[in-house]
Amino acid sequence: MKQEIIADLSRITEEEQAILDGKTEVEKERYSSGQKFVMDAGKLLERGKLIDIRPHTRFIRFPAHSHNYVEMIYMCQGSTVHTINGDRIELKTGELLILNQNAVQEIEPAGRDDIAVNFLILPEFFDQTLRMIGAEENQLKDFIVGCLKSGEYRSVICITESRMSFRCRI
Repeated sequence: MKQEIIADLSRITEEEQAILDGKTEVEKERYSSGQKFVMDAGKLLERGKLIDIRPHTRFIRFPAHSHNYVEMIYMCQGSTVHTINGDRIELKTGELLILNQNAVQEIEPAGRDDIAVNFLILPEFFDQTLRMIGAEENQLKDFIVGCLKSGEYRSVICITESRMSFRCRI
């Protein structure tokens, strides 16, 4: 990956500086509106946007949470460790993790050189994609349809250099 992009993504954010200065817990109100820790697209995406990209916050453990959007995490450099629906996944450089909005995720603290970007995607973004996939049954279509369903359907796709795994729990 181009060094200038890595350098830009490596900059310490205001939130990360607060963590480095001693803040020991994630500011849940920055991400969530309710009692449950559900990452809220309304707090993270600009009004009217269906998709956005932001650097992953480092240096702190993110406790168990879910999202009201689909999240893709691309590991630009280093690694991060996620526990998703009870399964531990180490995401390494060049790997991509896609989470259904109902998946429960915990993230261990990332270090200074662990650079990831989060893609926040509202389910409506997939409307056109579903039309393009057609009626044929396949794992990608099952995942996308699962992202759009409410309830307890929780699925994850992890794409690595050596494998693509699809995990689904209903």
